Amino acid sequence: MPIKDPDNIKWAVIFNLFIFAILGSLASYCYRILNGDKFRIGTLVAQIFISTFAGALVVLAASYFNWEFELAGGVAGLAGWSGATLIKALEERLIRKAKGDG
Repeated sequence: MPIKDPDNIKWAVIFNLFIFAILGSLASYCYRILNGDKFRIGTLVAQIFISTFAGALVVLAASYFNWEFELAGGVAGLAGWSGATLIKALEERLIRKAKGDG
């Protein structure tokens, strides 16, 4: 049984949240380039994939918590910017909960 009615999903909103996540990813990568890192297409593609996954987690959280579009967009952009760092922090929190540490 689905959690939410799939007929009421606003695909334009979800698409826009993913765009924010990708823009955050590109902004983060450009910032690294400006700070002296060498441009590598493989690294850029990998960062976009990681940030898209982080954005997908934001879409799920936004749906669950009924966030307003502006809040969800901002969080999706930040998730895109932080990418793997956000995913690693969420993973560590999940592991602590699974172990019963908090």
